[in-house]
Amino acid sequence: MDVLLRGGPGDGQVVPGGGKVVVWQARLYEITTKYSHRRGRDLRIYRHRPDCCEPSDRGAEDRCE
Repeated sequence: MDVLLRGGPGDGQVVPGGGKVVVWQARLYEITTKYSHRRGRDLRIYRHRPDCCEPSDRGAEDRCE
């Protein structure tokens, strides 16, 4: 299943994933209840968690790596 990322550096990216969270380039995205329609299909939207990333591009928590 593909999902749509919103917010953060991955905003607008369509990536494979599912479940409660998606990790994209060491950044954590959480599932939302919203969907977006793109190219004839509905994609679940995942929202960026800004508290998960540090300016040095390393996760602030071990689950962000």
